[in-house]
Amino acid sequence: MNGLTADDFADFLHEVHGRHPYPWQRNLVEFILANGAWPDVLDVPTGLGKTTVIDVAAFVAAARPEIARRRVFFVVDRRLVVDEAHEHAQTLAEALRDPSGPVSAAVAQVLAQPGDDGPPLQVTRMRGGATWSWRWLERPDRHAIIVGTIDQIGSRLLFRGYGVGEFLRPIDAALTGTDSLIVLDEAHLAEPFKATITTALDRDQGHVARRPLVLTMSATTRRAPGDVVLGTTADDMLDEHAGPRLRARRSMTLIQASVTKKNAHTAIPRLMADWATFLIGDVDSGRVVLVVCNTVARARAIHDLVADGGRADTVLLTGRSRPIDREYLMHRWYPRIRVGRAREAGKPLIVCATQTVEVGANIDADALVTESASLAALIQRFGRLNRTAGLDRAPALVVHDPTCGEDDAVYGPTRQTTWQWLTELTSPLSARAARTPKPLDGGCDVSPQALARYLRELDPSRQEQMRQPPPYVPVLFSTTLSAWTRTSPTPHPDTPVAPYLHGLGHGTPDITLVWRSGLPADDPARWAEIVEPLPPAIEEAVQVPVHAVRRWLTRPDSTDTVGDMEGQADEPDTEDPSSPQQRHVLRYRGDFELIEPRAIRPGDLIVVPAAWGGCDEYGWNPASTKPVRDLADLVGRRDRPVLRLRKELAEVAADYHPWLADGLAELVRQATSDARSEDRPPADDYRVALKRLLESCPDQDKKLPLTRNLRRLAERCTVSVTQSTLLLSRKGGGWSGDVGPLDSSALGIREAIGLAEHQQAVAKRAEEFATNLRLTPELINAVKAAAGWHDEGKRDPRFQAMLRGRPLRTSIRLREQDLLAKSGLNATDRAAFRRARLLAGYPEGMRHEALSAQVASLHLAEYDEKLDPQLVRHLVAAHHGRSRPLLPPISDPEPRTITVHGHQLETDLTVDWDAPQRFAELNQRYGPWGLALLETIVRLSDIWCSERDETEREGT
Repeated sequence: MNGLTADDFADFLHEVHGRHPYPWQRNLVEFILANGAWPDVLDVPTGLGKTTVIDVAAFVAAARPEIARRRVFFVVDRRLVVDEAHEHAQTLAEALRDPSGPVSAAVAQVLAQPGDDGPPLQVTRMRGGATWSWRWLERPDRHAIIVGTIDQIGSRLLFRGYGVGEFLRPIDAALTGTDSLIVLDEAHLAEPFKATITTALDRDQGHVARRPLVLTMSATTRRAPGDVVLGTTADDMLDEHAGPRLRARRSMTLIQASVTKKNAHTAIPRLMADWATFLIGDVDSGRVVLVVCNTVARARAIHDLVADGGRADTVLLTGRSRPIDREYLMHRWYPRIRVGRAREAGKPLIVCATQTVEVGANIDADALVTESASLAALIQRFGRLNRTAGLDRAPALVVHDPTCGEDDAVYGPTRQTTWQWLTELTSPLSARAARTPKPLDGGCDVSPQALARYLRELDPSRQEQMRQPPPYVPVLFSTTLSAWTRTSPTPHPDTPVAPYLHGLGHGTPDITLVWRSGLPADDPARWAEIVEPLPPAIEEAVQVPVHAVRRWLTRPDSTDTVGDMEGQADEPDTEDPSSPQQRHVLRYRGDFELIEPRAIRPGDLIVVPAAWGGCDEYGWNPASTKPVRDLADLVGRRDRPVLRLRKELAEVAADYHPWLADGLAELVRQATSDARSEDRPPADDYRVALKRLLESCPDQDKKLPLTRNLRRLAERCTVSVTQSTLLLSRKGGGWSGDVGPLDSSALGIREAIGLAEHQQAVAKRAEEFATNLRLTPELINAVKAAAGWHDEGKRDPRFQAMLRGRPLRTSIRLREQDLLAKSGLNATDRAAFRRARLLAGYPEGMRHEALSAQVASLHLAEYDEKLDPQLVRHLVAAHHGRSRPLLPPISDPEPRTITVHGHQLETDLTVDWDAPQRFAELNQRYGPWGLALLETIVRLSDIWCSERDETEREGT
């Protein structure tokens, strides 16, 4: 057990977070270490430190590695505005990077993997949807905490990651579907997902790696017979820190609005706004009133009303917002609403929000006004009130719309049944009292302790009625799972995964929507070339249901009923077939395609002109016609930003960083002039200018998106011009993917790398990954051999000429030591890629993996080590995500004969027709996720060495 015992956990938590564990947290560690297994369910109320499960997982991984899981997926069913779990995990990761005490140092030492120069623990949010954000985990052997939603994690596990290109899906499937702990945090809609995971993994008969474990954390979820449940005990009630939180006083008052279907959409927001304004008290009370609504539209309506009043500061928080906008919003407002803030006099604040604050937001409000909802949702909303028990009394008003029946768009019949139960606990205010806000007396206690008592006394069948009914989940047949493993080419038609994640009729994938400025309305054909230098990224995007996007494009005056949870019942598409299809959109799937609204499909990423409106600083707003800010320059792109020096950038800076506005505007004016000149100043001049700008950066702004990017470019950048605009970029910052033949051979490296040196380095790194993952000697040999031969197909003289950007004649008689694996081309320069391929005469779409697999077969005939030759051939052919089960059937118009180690091979053999049968047999032998993991080891080894310019000559 590496010398660590359950008794050490208290010191570990104190060293990391400066506090000692609650009794239930100590009990959890003791249970896992004693039983060698996790429980099935954690029954712990909100506000009592459930995110500490992350620390428990890290500690257990160090104390007993044989029972731990390498990756922890923290799953929520909300689009979070604040991600408490991610922040908590970041604190843990930093503490392990620089331990402050002996226990955290011991944990860090065990978690750190041999040969890894990175942190002992990697933390990331699973966003996806763009070519440069797919690297959410650098190494398959590194311990990691990943925060995401059911859609993001579930679709990846099933080989159909939303927003993930087909060539990257096997990597995501391997990392989610092996050696993982999947924690479902208050996932009220997670039952279909959990059932599907269980069925899928039961069909995996491979033994390459450990299968995932699933832990549900909720006091209201359904439990299966035999589930092992751990929760709070009497010790928690007596604990000096946990006890007060469990008893935190919250007084519930019910209001049944007197409205009709005709006026409810205006009367309910007015009623809730009036009560919120009343509850702020004096103009210098400093109070925080939280208003929670069931839809984005209603939250917006109330926000507009309270903002017009002017008595309080106001902010709107929804999950339907762009991550960059959200980061700036929370930078400004979160210190005033988070747990642990100092309650002091000042202008009060009204926070209008959706379900986004129910989970993951460590908010401590002084008063709550909420729409009625399901039981689970209301319990979460109450948990945002008087969270640390710092108030003697905290009012919670629940407002019910009697016109909502069992067909409620968000909560269905559970909203009505929950309301009926609440009225049995306490009577609603009279209609007259509800209309005129006044001080409230008494109220029903809804502290965590009281709610637990109510639920214990409630008949189970009655409690079941207040849970959202589980949707029908289709049976996952082995043929369906087998079809999903075929990621390239993707079968057609392809079975959607949404019904298996949320049930039939629930959870259709959203559209990812990006706004860009400078797209001429009268010339959509030019949009692709304008967007191409900075491909769309998830940080500048909003996720919106497909029906809402189509409705906005064709009927912008229609009502918006978008909520903020995954897994809601799908709304019918109300697009009018007769409406004029005048507004095209740009769809991005690795390349660009101009389409009409009716051609938009779930899961698409689309780009629209910023001039169309539809979004503001708070997020999705289909009623807005104001031009949208273009945020492409603020995207991090894995610390390889690209900056367009144009007037729109200066305008964004003026909004977000006023201190930067004048200086950046002057730099933009200079850059505009330089872009027109043939004699442009060197990049160093711009680096110096950026450093000068950043000298006046306030400390609180240093970590924000724009200043982060400016700082990176001030360190190192290159200068180029596109569309008459000067661009500053870090090498590799624009594109980093695997679409064309050169993409994987120019990943932002500084100089060309030799073929032999590169393959030796990749083989050594693959052996290291596989050894750290504790694979069998036979599998270690297999991935090492495949990694050592993966790029043999680049021996084709045309490929060598392409890597050099020269005509074919310059590379016909290259010596062995002159062969290259990686070029020195700038990965941001797509035009240079195209010119290099045409100049060399390399056939469009042809893959070097086909020839590499042939060469590997020759090596295998002479190889002495014990390994599976069919596995090795597959790993070589699939090392860029293709050949699952077939490589592209590209015909070589001018076939070449290549001599390799005395053997002659033909380049026209681009398709191996035995590959589908081989692929099926390997999936059966190693399991779908096991085979994907072996591929991932080879692929991430290749990428690791490429991005670090590693060669065997350097001894790496």
